[in-house]
Amino acid sequence: MALSARMPELAAFEVLLAIARTGSLGAAGRQLGLTQQAVSSRLASIEAQTGVQLVRRSTRGSQLTPAGVVVAEWADQLLDVAQRVDAGLAAMRTESHNRLTVAASLTIAEQLMPRWLVSLQADAQRRGIRAPEVILTAANSDQVIAAVRDGSAELGFIESPGTPKGLHSRVVARDELVVVVPPNHKWTRRSAVGAEEINGTPLVSREVGSGTRDALSTALRAALGDGAQQADPAIELSSAAAMRAAVLAGAGPAVMSRLAVEDDLTLGRLRAVPVAELDLRRELRAIWLGGRTPPAGAVRDLLSHIAATR
Repeated sequence: MALSARMPELAAFEVLLAIARTGSLGAAGRQLGLTQQAVSSRLASIEAQTGVQLVRRSTRGSQLTPAGVVVAEWADQLLDVAQRVDAGLAAMRTESHNRLTVAASLTIAEQLMPRWLVSLQADAQRRGIRAPEVILTAANSDQVIAAVRDGSAELGFIESPGTPKGLHSRVVARDELVVVVPPNHKWTRRSAVGAEEINGTPLVSREVGSGTRDALSTALRAALGDGAQQADPAIELSSAAAMRAAVLAGAGPAVMSRLAVEDDLTLGRLRAVPVAELDLRRELRAIWLGGRTPPAGAVRDLLSHIAATR
């Protein structure tokens, strides 16, 4: 039920209670940091708004009327509740500032988030402040987008190209996809493979909704046109570790994030095959719901830290 127009604001009740405590407009003003004239004006406004005389003024001071005594008792209870609500909201703001729910695509969750979070903790310790508590969920890019849209994640990190509709984004890192094969694969004897051959080869692939899979499809369409039909995957898997194992077992080539296979390439467990006519560079993005500027608090703190460490 809506309050009537005759219901004063909380600040008006504070004036009335100050008069009740001090018995003087001047003393009430000093307690509230107002002039006596301002207190008198506010009291007149309250009485006009409520239609009830609350204070009787005299040369000896100001005294509450019987109606004023009753209203002051109500006001005391009302302000007590308001103060508890105010304190509760402050606690919620503090908790919100220090806790952050994040959903990140698998490559980012496995390869980048750990170093970002460790660095964030170390930076907070150096500055003598509390770092946000980050609750991280790893998923594919489509699932991350859905989590940010429905509010189950305050911040998301995706690998799929572009900014999802209805969300805002910021580039937080850059990556490239590489074609990887076992050391004994026939492609290792080639100087390069072409976009057409990649498009027509059954690959070890991530599941539908993966940012890596979307990025490859986007690159192939850019090189070959929208009508190009990719070969069905040799096998679909939901993690980089499973993909590496499948490639080594001979299931087929894979197109994977360089971040995910850097150690395998360095140690020679996998080989990267050069690809002609195909731009496999990509941007990794943070996404959020709301305004163009990241929300204040833990979201903005984390993104600012990532930007400073790039």
